[in-house]
Amino acid sequence: MHAVIETSDSGFFQYWDKLCANDPVQNPIYTQHRSESKSAQENKPQFTDRSFLIMAAEEPVFGCSLTLHLDEQGRKCIGYFGRAASSHVNQSSLQSQTNSFRPDAIRLLQEHINQLIEEIQPHTINYIDPVSCGVMSPVTQLLLEKGGTPIVQQAQVIDLSISERELYRSLSKSCRGMVEWGRRNLEVEVISGDRFDVFHGEHAAAINKDSVSFENDKHSYEALIKKGNGFLVQGRHKGELVSSSLFIHNSKTCHYVFADKLSNSLDRPVLHALIWKAILCSKDLQCKQFDFGNTSVSESGGSSTAKSSLPVSSFGGESHARLRVTLDRKPG
Repeated sequence: MHAVIETSDSGFFQYWDKLCANDPVQNPIYTQHRSESKSAQENKPQFTDRSFLIMAAEEPVFGCSLTLHLDEQGRKCIGYFGRAASSHVNQSSLQSQTNSFRPDAIRLLQEHINQLIEEIQPHTINYIDPVSCGVMSPVTQLLLEKGGTPIVQQAQVIDLSISERELYRSLSKSCRGMVEWGRRNLEVEVISGDRFDVFHGEHAAAINKDSVSFENDKHSYEALIKKGNGFLVQGRHKGELVSSSLFIHNSKTCHYVFADKLSNSLDRPVLHALIWKAILCSKDLQCKQFDFGNTSVSESGGSSTAKSSLPVSSFGGESHARLRVTLDRKPG
């Protein structure tokens, strides 16, 4: 017998933790308890958390990180605190012989999404499908049937189980050269845990990104760092802070958030050494993989209008497909 439980239900967060522990993607921004962050109370727009779990007896099978908010035009939007909504799976609940989920659980998941759409009558739905376990989410299937527009995104993921020597050899030749330049010319430091407070003022500008999703996640990033589930890597040149980067992690995966050259910094490749340091730190933390997501790394300073980026594929790893689905609709 399957059932739906929401954030207001007793035991939700206990089951949510159990689900996340078995989720193969495990991005902490999606899986941590948002009540630990002040972002929902301190930032606008205001978000209503409608996350839920699909349960089979006492076992969580599916979960959805999902919120409702009004955009600047007053339209109802389904996403997740300024970014796309997403889903999670309990890998241990897969039927091993068929690598699929039980039909009853899939049906209830789709029924509940349908119910939310009928109740909320959103103008737009943004959803990112991590393609967990090589299986497209039933949520994606439902949104596509309703006319959603799919976009395939490539996420670069590095396997950290190989040796440091093999990781280094996986870097492109030009990337290795830039890492070595950074090693010779930059003072690279990792900041995490309680030490984050010491550098908070200096890094306030560096982590005050412009994107809506970053602004709404800023307090969550800070909470993750202080709890030991994230770290900053900064680079100095002759005592001047010239580059800053942020990463969040759990027991299995380290996720890239950003790496930026700061304004008025020297015209040199100052990010490669920071990212390489983060990869090695992730390995030391016993993470199994390093996930760049579907991002590129900016190599321009904060005040520069000439934007350039370095391909994250130059750090090695493999490209993994993830699916973003946008559904625009007329309520009623």
